[in-house]
Amino acid sequence: MIRISINQRWGLAVMAALLMTLGVPEVSARQSNEGVIPESRGRDSVSCTESISLYKTLYLNRDIGKALVVWKTVLAECPSSSEEIYADGESMYNELFNSTGETAYIDSMLMVITQRTFYFNGKAENDLRKSDLLFTLAGDDPAYLGLCYNILIEVAESWPDQMDCDHFVLLATVAASLYAMDIIDAEELRHAFVKAIGTVDTRAEENPGNCMNHEDLKNMETFFRTIGVMTCADIELLYSQKIDRNFRDTVLVNKVFNMLTETGCTGSDLYYNVAVKMFANDRSATNAVRLAELNVARNNIERAISYFTEAYNRDTSSLVRSGVITRVAAMELSQGKRQEARNRAEHAWQLNNRNGEALLILADCYAGASFGNDFDDHSAYWVAVDYLQAAREVDPSLKTIADEKIKTYSMLFPTREECFYRRILDEGVVYNVGGWINEITRVRFRKE
Repeated sequence: MIRISINQRWGLAVMAALLMTLGVPEVSARQSNEGVIPESRGRDSVSCTESISLYKTLYLNRDIGKALVVWKTVLAECPSSSEEIYADGESMYNELFNSTGETAYIDSMLMVITQRTFYFNGKAENDLRKSDLLFTLAGDDPAYLGLCYNILIEVAESWPDQMDCDHFVLLATVAASLYAMDIIDAEELRHAFVKAIGTVDTRAEENPGNCMNHEDLKNMETFFRTIGVMTCADIELLYSQKIDRNFRDTVLVNKVFNMLTETGCTGSDLYYNVAVKMFANDRSATNAVRLAELNVARNNIERAISYFTEAYNRDTSSLVRSGVITRVAAMELSQGKRQEARNRAEHAWQLNNRNGEALLILADCYAGASFGNDFDDHSAYWVAVDYLQAAREVDPSLKTIADEKIKTYSMLFPTREECFYRRILDEGVVYNVGGWINEITRVRFRKE
């Protein structure tokens, strides 16, 4: 997994801020129930209490400069006396940043929070506090934004239960900004969004009262769908189990169906599963045909036929039935069943004489048919071209594909010599192509 590398200037600035603003406390180690915690060897507790009282008074009187001088002494000599001193230090540096805009004060706040963690633990909570500060105070600075992202992704992977839904939304927001800046790649963006969307979605479903980020979730999903990095595996990870739990949720099922279609995942197991759910919710001819064609692609012909039959029986209109039979004809042609496909396509054409697709299938049934000799094989292309010309006439949208096939098939007409041996001397004469084709056409010589 790729992580953002903050540049050396940033690292030196943080180190300088640490040395200049906080000093290096003199510590020893004491045992606690949470591990080894450093302890000051400096002033006694009474002196610490007096100094704390002094800086608080100065701060209350708005003399932040003098308050910070005393506060730094407290931090150096009484670092484990109270967590409150860290909260006070962060507040004072925050006020100075707000009044001056100097980013060095952001560095100082980060160091204060780091030292607070050192003495009082609470790493996840304090790191999230850092991410809030970084995004709020310097969200347009690439280095600070990168640090914010690194913090969030570390907490998300190590202590996800410590993050609320808002922080997962923040993770996605920061990742999107860094991707736009070309700082992280598509893989890293996907990782962040899958984690953010998956967590917020699950929490909103399991405990809606603690995760009210429904609009945020919708926005994250929309961005992820439209940015062009979502993969079939991402959709599978995010929605596969949810679809199984909520297959009657037509809004969810349709959303995932559209995601899979947009992403080109129509061959995935999840797409098939979603198609089954759609048919369970709406046993329409359209949904049945979709399942039939998916089973054709999976070479499950018996199941495909059952769904085609279901589609045919679901809608008695001639147009719908013609379309269903056309798809059955295409399936049979793909299996090399030319005569069966021809019969289906003719039936489809009888039901709807504007069905150009049926005519295309008829053309392909005849093109390439084998009858045992060159002339008969080549003469079948006369009939094929007849049907292609008819297809583009009844459905102009098929003109391009029909013209391409006509150009190809015309090169396979019988030659003048082949026709001569059949006593056919002129183009345009009527000819009956025999065999199972049994169609009347006109003679055309191959252009040589």
